Amino acid sequence: MLRSVRPEDVAGALVAVRDGLVAARRCGLAVAADPRWTVRHRKAEMVEWVLADHLVRAPALAGGEVTLVDPSEVTERLTGPGADAGVIAIIVFSQTAETVLRTAGDHAQAWENRAVCRHCTLLARELREAWNGEHPTYRFRPPE
Repeated sequence: MLRSVRPEDVAGALVAVRDGLVAARRCGLAVAADPRWTVRHRKAEMVEWVLADHLVRAPALAGGEVTLVDPSEVTERLTGPGADAGVIAIIVFSQTAETVLRTAGDHAQAWENRAVCRHCTLLARELREAWNGEHPTYRFRPPE
């Protein structure tokens, strides 16, 4: 759905990113059951909340909410190859959201929508970096 958003449809892009973020959050909670992904999930969780907080500020969403699920609400547990596939799905979402938000920001007429799109573009990248372990502050380093 995210890839099918028309570039000039700023509200549609923000709604699609919001819905994708909710799905990515649920997937991340399921993936966190695999010890290999637990630390990255903790780092990504911080970015998810900031991204949700910024998305609701866009006038194009007209006060729409972003309801991120609580860990207790997720009963799915993914491990092994299923967890790896879940992480790949989150990373693909993040990459796509980054592109869609950048384009929507270029087409936004209202300054507030443009600002939200541009800031959320950076947050989508941070979400991807958190799951990839690329950002220095998101890299797990065992104690020496």
